[in-house]
Parts: sequence; structure tokens; C-alpha cells
Amino acid sequence: MMKRINIIILLFVGLIGGLSSTSCKKSFLEKPKGGSVTVDTIFDSKNQAQYAVAEMYYLCVRGYFPQTYDGCRPEAITDQLYIIHPAYDWASNTIGTGTYITGNMSADANCDYGFGSDNGPGYGWHYKGIRQANLVLKNINKVADADANWKTDVKGQALFCRAMQHFEAFRYYGGIPIVNKPLEGDSKIAVPRSSVQSVVDSVVKWCDQAASMLPTTRGAADFGKVTKLAALALKARILLYAASPLYNTPANLKAEVSGARFGDSRDTVLAYPSYDQERWNKAAKAAKDVIDNAGGAGVSLFNTGKPLTTGETYATLGDYESVWNVFANQELILVNTANQAGSGFVWGQYLSSKLRLAQWGVKNNVPVEFMQQYEKMDGTKWTLPATGADLPVDMAALNLDPRFYQTIAYDGKYYSSQRGVLAYYKKGDYPTDGNLASSDAGVDGYATEVYKFVARVDNMTDNHLAWPVFRLAEFYLSYAEALNEYQGPGGDATNYLNLIRLRAGMPPKQPADPSSFRDAIQNERTIELAYEGHRYNDLNRWLKAKSVLNGTLHGIQTTARKGTDGQLKRTWQVVPFVARVFPPKYYYVPFPSKEISLRYLGTKAWDGQNPGW
Repeated sequence: MMKRINIIILLFVGLIGGLSSTSCKKSFLEKPKGGSVTVDTIFDSKNQAQYAVAEMYYLCVRGYFPQTYDGCRPEAITDQLYIIHPAYDWASNTIGTGTYITGNMSADANCDYGFGSDNGPGYGWHYKGIRQANLVLKNINKVADADANWKTDVKGQALFCRAMQHFEAFRYYGGIPIVNKPLEGDSKIAVPRSSVQSVVDSVVKWCDQAASMLPTTRGAADFGKVTKLAALALKARILLYAASPLYNTPANLKAEVSGARFGDSRDTVLAYPSYDQERWNKAAKAAKDVIDNAGGAGVSLFNTGKPLTTGETYATLGDYESVWNVFANQELILVNTANQAGSGFVWGQYLSSKLRLAQWGVKNNVPVEFMQQYEKMDGTKWTLPATGADLPVDMAALNLDPRFYQTIAYDGKYYSSQRGVLAYYKKGDYPTDGNLASSDAGVDGYATEVYKFVARVDNMTDNHLAWPVFRLAEFYLSYAEALNEYQGPGGDATNYLNLIRLRAGMPPKQPADPSSFRDAIQNERTIELAYEGHRYNDLNRWLKAKSVLNGTLHGIQTTARKGTDGQLKRTWQVVPFVARVFPPKYYYVPFPSKEISLRYLGTKAWDGQNPGW
């Protein structure tokens, strides 16, 4: 397996030195400089063309993790995660966490993280990927030693990749320039922003075309390449977004977007002109297409009837935890295989949790407000007290949703034979601080970390992990959400909500009205898809970010004490982490000032920038 993956890595590394996109310091609209490797030579043979395809995947199928040492989890700009500000701004600057959470995001330091802060704004990287996909589409027929079936397959992959990066840019900026051919020429080429409707329609069309060209399944050697089901999944995701209140705004939520709209014809690049409930029906049908086609693609919910993790072997993992620990398991529709890059995957080793190395590192603190999104095992809500006598005992006594214990680590939790019992405590009257207690700001005693996607089984090797771009559970929840908005709860909506809950070991729910079901499905999505890159856009598209991300986030701080029996006790208290600020204009990310200055995004009277920036 590692041999195959290393070959893929060499392919895109080799191509970067040859068929490269524009310099990161220039506009993506400029023609790339020539080099020793040209379009004609790269598409001369099937073997050479693989280089172009490999770089296309590298640029377009990212998943949601940074690929540079100076990056942190994208969830750090949501309520799921807190990276200490300003002590760890060096780690967070890829996505501008410090400026983002304090309400100071700017056009030239926005949360579209690209390939790292040293490589230019993220916006241009979307179009590097789009350009690469368009180059493949335009030139793949030149490959002389490839048959028609192979060329058709590659065209399907390129259509998907082009659609994927248009979607990725759309989810940040709203309406964006639609680019369906390689841009050429040394002078400025005017490609203005398109309406939300045009972007969504284009992505849907390309996904439909890709689905008709791509195979239903692939062999093990092609793990990580897109299939028909992946194309249907991308279509379903963008249609769900398009139906949601940020873009398809009902009358009762108009006030929520005040400050994030122009109030004139320019708003077509931000939302549909009027609400249409039928968009929810389209989203429901698209999600159901994913579900209905899953079986033929060998995809199904990972459900062996084991909701609880009882050990640190594959056989003792709960089904939920198994989804990201069992290599190439049946629930995964598409993954970014970079996690199998071993020592080259520096983010996984250093920045995905301090417990990864059990020494210096960036602690991925979990706010109390997010922890409380998890229900108790009986399905009820709970509120953490202000203080407690022994954190591991108290956390176990809460008897929470099993997914909590399979996602979040805390002081006193047994993690693995390599790490033993985790020690985040300040020493108090104990001889030493816990080995995970310190940070660049000093000893903090912050007691919780996310460990999802941090290796624990198989001697803590990363080789079995794969970051999901799409997995089937997402579309169970998307189908239920869209059905409720279109026709109300009951039937399939309730059934698919509860299939996810039952797999997790949680009791079923029977919400009686659309509002109650909406609350239930949004909470379920928050928990099931935690730390998989969904929370940022879910809060935005639901128009909940302004309420959830304005206010103070809190953490748990532990201090070691000697109990009456002489044993270590971890007393704890709730402490403030950070005061969050979310201005309404944050619903749409600002375009970099360099692109705005080129005056191609808007009209003669408008520079194309989003409202408020």
C-alpha cells in the first residue's frame, strides 16, 4: 500500500517542477510561463499524462486538512476547537484564526486557507486546481497510446475536479467566476462573478456529466480516485447548500442576513432572488440518489452492531470510531489519501493534537459549548457544572453519547498502550505538571482535546487513516434534513435520522413538527460529522453562525490534588477561553484585494467585493 501511495506523491511532485500553474504571487488569470515540460510533451503518452492527472488530484481533492506544517485544523474558526490565541497564532495563521475569531478578518488574511500562508491567498489555489482540470479536459485526447475508455474515465475525473473546486470557492465567497476552459494570454482576461444560481447549475451539470463517464467501482490500486458515486455526492452536497437559508432565504430569516447583503441586484451573487421550497426537494432527491446508488458501488453504513469502543484494537473499536480507523472501509465514498503519506504528513504528527507526540505541540482544545452538543445516552441534554472533584470520574459519570468518548480526549482518560493515561493537569500540590499541560503560553492545564483522526490503534501508525471527502452517513443526514424542509418529519426523514443514531448507540427520536426535527437533525449532523470539515459551512448555511459564534467559549482546566487515599485526583473548573466575534459580513468571505484591484469580478460601477468588506 505504501508503495502505491508514494508513487502517487512522486507523480505530483514531479509535475510541480514542470507543468505548473501560475506563480502564487500572480493573479490566476495570467498565463503561466513556459518551461522544459510543455502541454504537448506531458500529454504525449499515457504514462506522462498521469503526471497531469496526479497534480489535478493534489490541487482539487483536498479534503479539509492543511498540508503545511504551519497549519491547524480548519475547525479552529468554529466552536469545535480552540487554538490558544495569541500564543499559537504561528500555527493558526494559515486560516487566520486569531484575526477571524476576534472579528478582524481582512481581505488579505481570510479563512480560505489554500496551501499555507507562505503560498499566497487560498482563492487563487482554487483556480490553479480548476486550470489543471481544464488542461486535462482539453488535452487528454492527445494521448496516443490510451484507449477511448481510459480517456473517458479521465475526462470524468477532470469534470469532477473542476466541479469540486468551483464548489470549494463557492462555499467561501458565494457567486464566483465560472471557468470552463484553460485561461490563456498575458493580459487580463475578464471573468466576472456569476450568480449563485449559475454556479450551482454549473456544478450540478458537471457532476451529472462526470457520473455518466466514471466507473461505479474501482480496484484497490485506484483507491482515492473518484467514482460515479463521488460525483453524485458532490451534486447532493451543493444542492443541499443551495437549498439552505444562506442562499435560499425564507422571509422569516431575512433579518439574519442584514449586513451581509447589498439590498440590490448585486445580491444574485450571494443568494437566489427569492425563496423556493422546491430546492429542498431537489436536494432530497440528490441525496437519495447517493443512497440508492451506494449498494452497487459497494458502499454501505459501517454497522456491525458495536456502538461502544471497548479496547484499542480494530476488533474492539466502536463502529463510529472504526469509520476513520479501518482502511478503505465500506462507508467511504471518496477519501484524500494523503494521510497514508507516513512521515511526510507533518500535520498529523504535530498539529492534529498535542497527544500525538505526548510532548511539545499545539493543543487542540475543545470548548465546553461544543461538548454540550453531545447528548447523554438516554437522549437528554446536560450542562456542565462550574467545578468538579475528579475529571475522569465525572466525565464517565455523565454517560454521554458514545461518539463523545470516541472523539474527545480528556485529562485522566486512558488513550493507548503507547500514551497510557493522559495528563493535562497543572501540578497543584502534586510534584509535577502533567506532560500535556504546557503550551507556548505556559502551563495552562486545559483538559480536553479532539483526537478524531489521531492514530490510536495499530501502534499509533497513520497508515490506516484516510480523511473522508464523502462518506455515506453524510447523505443519510442530508436526505433527512432536506425531506423535513420539503414535506415535514416522519417517514424516510425520521428513519434516516435514526439509522445514524442507532449505529452510534443512541435512542431513536420522533420529532413531531418541522422545527423540532430541524433542531434534531442539525444537532445530529453536528455530532456525527464533527471535525470532518462541515461545521463552518453548516453554521453559515443555517444562518446560525452569528448567534453561535458571538460570545465567550469556555474550557475545562484541571489541577492535580492528592486525595485522602493518597491517589491523584484531578479537580477541575470551567474557565473562559476566548470572546468570539462574528460580524454579519462574515457570512461571505472577502476576495483578496489583489483580485479586486484587477476589476474583473464585478461591473464598471462595482468592484465585485462582498458586502461590508
